[in-house]
Amino acid sequence: MTYFRTLFSTALLITFTFSCAQTDQEVKIEINKLTDNVYMLVGQGGNIGLSVGEDGVFIIDDQYPHMSPKIIDAIRTLSNKPIKFLANTHHHGDHSGGNTNFQKEGAIILAHDNVRKRLKEATNRDGSKNPEEALPIITFNDKMSLYINGEQVLIRHIDNSHTDGDAILYFTESNVMHTGDTYFNGMYPYIDLSSGGSV
Repeated sequence: MTYFRTLFSTALLITFTFSCAQTDQEVKIEINKLTDNVYMLVGQGGNIGLSVGEDGVFIIDDQYPHMSPKIIDAIRTLSNKPIKFLANTHHHGDHSGGNTNFQKEGAIILAHDNVRKRLKEATNRDGSKNPEEALPIITFNDKMSLYINGEQVLIRHIDNSHTDGDAILYFTESNVMHTGDTYFNGMYPYIDLSSGGSV
């Protein structure tokens, strides 16, 4: 039973959402409850992992910047606690585009070393650079743990993957894993060679 719950939860967290063709007005944030305090939010971009509890809110990935108000509204239906931490599974905009907005909400951003490096070096479509507020302030090379809302969250860098900064996160008590873009449901993952991805 635990195996199937883990498999189902993992599949929900990593199911790729083809909502990019929707207009911003049409996009709704769908809330999926996985356990008592772990949720998956689906909107426009990579799926969002969410832990809510007495310690506050921990969010994994944040989609595009224009989605931040809708994401925050969805979070507020589950918790009025502060958004304490935000983890980026990698640097692509559908996973880190809302960083500046969530930093303004008080979130401490954490990610692999290469995520910070790539976000800092990136040039946006309008020619601008990412502001300092968009960059992770806590980084790791191989692994780290976060203790929040009654459980340990194991965060591991994945070598030879979608990019050179990919991480997966595992909620030890809830038995839920968030894989970012290291896994695509029903298709082979995209390997972004220009971002250090490899097999």
